[in-house]
Amino acid sequence: MKTVFRAIYSIVLFGAGVLHFTQEKKFRSIVPKALPFRKAIVLISGVMEVLFAILLWVHKGQAIIGKLLAFFMIIILPANINMAMKNNTYVKGKKLHPVLLWLRLPLQLPLIFGALKLTGNIDKTEKS
Repeated sequence: MKTVFRAIYSIVLFGAGVLHFTQEKKFRSIVPKALPFRKAIVLISGVMEVLFAILLWVHKGQAIIGKLLAFFMIIILPANINMAMKNNTYVKGKKLHPVLLWLRLPLQLPLIFGALKLTGNIDKTEKS
């Protein structure tokens, strides 16, 4: 089961990472305008997602990989909050009901805890 979850998580990360390059302007639109270097933020986060997708399959260093991935999921939260606040759906003129965008935010929690569980970080803390 862990392999299936690892595969799904890895595919989602890889796909999202690639989209950061192919749809960079759309991703840039959800980065808060107050942040500098928005294009660089999108491209770097895309690289990080692709890198994490690959690193999930490397057995050595899983504890640190899981913690870094969980931290990454936390630091991208402002873009998701900005998306909900501005009702930004990546496509100009297309709006979703705000509730749908706000309901998307709690999905970060399974991604954060999933990164820790998948890499053994939660199991280790539960035993102590």
